[in-house]
Amino acid sequence: MIYAYGICEPGAASPPPTRRGLGGATLRALKSDGVAVVYSRHRSLRPRPSPGLVLAHERVVEAIMARGPVLPLRFGTQLEGEERLAATLAERGDELLRSLERVRGQVELGLRVMPRRRSKPDLDPDERSGRAYLLARAGEHRRATEAARQLHAPLAELAAASVLRQRPAPPAILVAAYLVDAARVAEFRARADEIGARREDLYVVVTGPWPPYNFVTEEHV
Repeated sequence: MIYAYGICEPGAASPPPTRRGLGGATLRALKSDGVAVVYSRHRSLRPRPSPGLVLAHERVVEAIMARGPVLPLRFGTQLEGEERLAATLAERGDELLRSLERVRGQVELGLRVMPRRRSKPDLDPDERSGRAYLLARAGEHRRATEAARQLHAPLAELAAASVLRQRPAPPAILVAAYLVDAARVAEFRARADEIGARREDLYVVVTGPWPPYNFVTEEHV
């Protein structure tokens, strides 16, 4: 059984990164027609997404990204053996090369926007019922959501691509990912801070840079 971490150019995989893979396994590389994949070999492996294993996976992907463009594979990607992996690379070589070119020099930045809760909603003295309280809270949330969406547009202008998550889990009112030129990360952060500072009702957090997980549009392996 083999566990795959990411697809890259042959130069980024040869030699493989020196860090260890899941379970302390040695990293290996398989190359085919201008693309390569970094993987580890296991007698048996049933990876569950624990913090330690997810971190081990992420560190391997980041080590590949430090050498060049990478198509990060989702945690838990496994194949029966090298033959199947080599066949996949051969079948999809042109597609993989195009995808690598798309993310060349790019990183992923995350955006998370949450409302700053006031201690009490704005209520008239005569409106102290539970229903009035809930309506006031709903209005407050609606206004904050609209403001968050207004924040997304100018940040998307700084990105090659963006993904806006639908129905983010509370308390977030907006969760998005942006594919940004590595040279523009500081500019992106500064713009987010500038816009966020104008909004006393919003709390804005930018995370990353990360490998471009949200911009690998298909399962490549």
